[in-house]
Amino acid sequence: MHTFCPPVAVRRAGGSLLGVLALTLAIGCQSSPGRPVDDASWFADLLPQFATAPSPSEAACDAFNVYSPDRRREAVDYLATAPFGGEPVYVRMYRLLIDDPDASVRASCAKALGLHGTAEDATAIIPLLRDDAAFVRWEAAKALQRLHNPDAAQPLATLLQDDEDADVRMEAATALGQYPSSAVFQTLVGALHDTDYGVARAARQSLRTLTGQDHGPEAGDWLAWADEQRSSEAMFAGRQTYTYQPWSPPAGVLRRMQFWRDADPDAKPQTPAGLEQPERG
Repeated sequence: MHTFCPPVAVRRAGGSLLGVLALTLAIGCQSSPGRPVDDASWFADLLPQFATAPSPSEAACDAFNVYSPDRRREAVDYLATAPFGGEPVYVRMYRLLIDDPDASVRASCAKALGLHGTAEDATAIIPLLRDDAAFVRWEAAKALQRLHNPDAAQPLATLLQDDEDADVRMEAATALGQYPSSAVFQTLVGALHDTDYGVARAARQSLRTLTGQDHGPEAGDWLAWADEQRSSEAMFAGRQTYTYQPWSPPAGVLRRMQFWRDADPDAKPQTPAGLEQPERG
């Protein structure tokens, strides 16, 4: 017996119905008896509370549910955090839905591409820095901390200077710590006097990462130091490796009981996709 997908959603702009249908079929919106290798519901055998987890095919179908933004968002969130969520067919789905009419779906797709995308995916995320919804801009700035693309530097700097939401500005300041340029330096120095302490602290940390220096919380001290440098290369000669700290959920009861297991390696600081390590002299 087969189960079939609900109607497929058409993208808000520039969408191709044939393309969406093709992707839906590629993901596999039909399921047959038995359990596919990538079926995440295998853990239902271990803990009964997970028995209602959807199969990958069911979740992929829900991602294109034209009637329910909540179903689309939940499906993207489920797939993006699944062990198989970085497979190419799902990454294409995140790219396809990133301009969804619903803000929560756009935010989820930005997060998903930050988790599984490449540096080139930053170009699809950058427009979300101007989204009407602050939480979408926040997710976009967070995603751009994981994807290194020089095209993102100026939009992030504008976000840091102009956004009305302090949390969004703080994430933009953090993301800028991977772009060694005079323009970024000046923007971060200006943010040291942001009215929100979290933003000023994030800007100072990014300045430390970019320069290997720490001249305190006053913009004048940083500008005086910069004037002493003979070139932009000298200013960033001590640049440190930019890393981000992946979020990991609190350990559940079962995980805490497994004291012999090593910590999740994904929880360690990581470098963004596409970022080359700074050369050491």
